[in-house]
Amino acid sequence: MYLVVVNAAGKQRYIFSSRKRKETVGASDLIARVNGEWAAEALREVFSGYRDDWRLRHGHEAELLTAGAGAVTLLVADPDAGRRLVAALTTRALVEAPGLDVCGVVHELRKGGEAGTLAAGLRAARTALAATQEARPGPQARFLRLPLMEECGSSGQPATELRREGPGERPSPRSAASMAKLAHFPAALDRLARDAGSDVPTMRKIVDRLGLEAEWVSIVHADGNGFGRIFRDLGTSPGPGSSESGKSGSGHRASGEPESAGPGDEAYADLLRGLSHAVDRCALAAFRTALRRTADEHPDRTIAGVPPVLPLVLGGDDLTVLCEGEVALGFTRHYLEAFERATADDPDLLPVLRAKGLPNLGAAAGVAIVKRNYPFRFAYDLAEELITKEAKQDRDVGSALAFAVLLESSAPDLDRIRRSVTVAGSGGGAPHRSPYVVGVGCGDARTEGRRWADLERRVAALTGTHAASGEALVPRAAVHDLREAVSLGAEVARARLGLLRTRYREDEDRLGALTDLCGDLAGQDAAGFLDAVAARPFLTTARTATTSRDDAEHATVLEARSR
Repeated sequence: MYLVVVNAAGKQRYIFSSRKRKETVGASDLIARVNGEWAAEALREVFSGYRDDWRLRHGHEAELLTAGAGAVTLLVADPDAGRRLVAALTTRALVEAPGLDVCGVVHELRKGGEAGTLAAGLRAARTALAATQEARPGPQARFLRLPLMEECGSSGQPATELRREGPGERPSPRSAASMAKLAHFPAALDRLARDAGSDVPTMRKIVDRLGLEAEWVSIVHADGNGFGRIFRDLGTSPGPGSSESGKSGSGHRASGEPESAGPGDEAYADLLRGLSHAVDRCALAAFRTALRRTADEHPDRTIAGVPPVLPLVLGGDDLTVLCEGEVALGFTRHYLEAFERATADDPDLLPVLRAKGLPNLGAAAGVAIVKRNYPFRFAYDLAEELITKEAKQDRDVGSALAFAVLLESSAPDLDRIRRSVTVAGSGGGAPHRSPYVVGVGCGDARTEGRRWADLERRVAALTGTHAASGEALVPRAAVHDLREAVSLGAEVARARLGLLRTRYREDEDRLGALTDLCGDLAGQDAAGFLDAVAARPFLTTARTATTSRDDAEHATVLEARSR
């Protein structure tokens, strides 16, 4: 038996290498086709009569394990057939998706080594795939610049033709990669509309809005917490009979053919396939729930009832969306909470959760908010940094998000951004309280001061108005003075805060807002204050009654289940 693993590497780099929104959207569709239409057609071409319910133990030639996010994993009985499948997929990617790095390997499950241990074989196959990808030239080597060639105005690659952007505009040079992405823009709109439960005209308007009208846009990237470990651990306890050898799933094998997996491996394959489908299902459900709740919070920013959010990558525990900056934080929070709820309630995930002693699966998210014309490849790098350096630090607690609002035009460096402001009284510590924990993890005492409700409370104090006069509870001039004070030292910060409290000593509403906003304006309180100032334009603090009720009911269910 042999494992075939095919993967599109550098997906986000491929998506965000262009400055054009239509090309970005089209690139996402090309990646989805690797594990979708292209994989299905290649399987039918190599294996006559192929169907998704084929199983090797029933005498079939191939068995699909997982397919999603530009990756395909399957079992085959004949290594030559596996190589033909890899060739079909990689050749099609070369022709139809120039610049997309698709690679595959065929890995044998050997007798005495990995036979009877499909999990170990998968690990070895993925290691071999990574080594193969590293050993060969990258996709940039395909686009030579000698002899001298005109540069594509969108991707920076060598141009292959001239294309007119719109009526009355001059033709501009475009690369093969740019043209392929543009060609798939219509199909991408159809896929985005299905994911969002909308229609193509609405998604087209959203693309135009993000590309031409929005002042702030955001890259949101979310990744599951500990998913790799969970999937690896599936194979650590082989089922009964997994040590049996000499029998294939069909009850016979040809002389000299490598041994197939025993019953333990068959159970592992079924479990892996079921979990993969379950996580895909939960991610899609969470995305649609987040869209609905975001639309409820921002009805003035929707287009035909749909908020300006484009799901560029939505598969497994991986989510990458492009959205309007003003809805980014709320959408991300809703997605993480909905993902927790969906995984807690999915029947295919419950056995794994119980075995691990987990109430649900969680995720970490990075939110990079930038100006509309800022290069997306840099924004994505920042979002990824926010996950790995901040949001993932709370993975043992639950789901969390980290955010950054970029006001500069240079390439971002998270460490430099965080060091650019010194918090008074923190000894040069980080000027932020990120990451912010959402969902069931908010019940953990370690998250005090870093819960989503804490950020909402501070922003509400910033945006609140006086009941009697209608004026801001904390005037903008006062916010500016306080923001300046946190970098001038603890004494200056306390003095300015003390002056404000003296000024408002007879106004309980204003004094309460100051306390909610900045505490004593030193250390962690000052960091929380700075986060609120940064988040203010991008966060709606009013929560709907339905959302609050759903959260309370779900927390009660999880608590009862844990007991």
